[in-house]
Amino acid sequence: MASRPLNDKHRITKRAPAKAKSHSKTKAEPDDRVLTDVLLSIKAVHLANIVSRQKNHEYRKYRLRDGVERLWLYETAEGGGKTSITHIAVIPDSVRHVPGSVPTEPFGIGNEDFNAGLKQSKYGYPILELYELVKPVTLAEMKSKWAMGTAPMGWRYVGSELWKDRWGESSDREDKVKKVF
Repeated sequence: MASRPLNDKHRITKRAPAKAKSHSKTKAEPDDRVLTDVLLSIKAVHLANIVSRQKNHEYRKYRLRDGVERLWLYETAEGGGKTSITHIAVIPDSVRHVPGSVPTEPFGIGNEDFNAGLKQSKYGYPILELYELVKPVTLAEMKSKWAMGTAPMGWRYVGSELWKDRWGESSDREDKVKKVF
């Protein structure tokens, strides 16, 4: 049996051919996202430190794009968390701290280590305000009503329908969230 030369026309591969991408509208479509709002997972202990104002920055390995102004915090089960989106933190829409640039006053848990480059995180987001959802978004609701599939890992933009339901326009916001600080 003669071997065939490998070239671009007669390529041998173990990979299946790429599937055509669907162009139907789904919840993941860019038009159905709120680009100012991002969903992040957080451990219960860190969220408790934010609520008590002992922690005034949220640190992450990734840089959120300018324009993101709210972090929806999904409390993980680790450490007794509620496995729900329980809080929304307001951050500046263009301040993305790097190590060495976080102000030393007021004190905040993790700030000194971040400034010294001792954390894995490369970006810090100052927390200006914090709101608690009157009706937290449970993991079951995230799956059934908001088509999220699994518990959040990393980050994702918040869907516009979820945004309207739990944050929405300022005229009806007092029924949806209560200000912590």
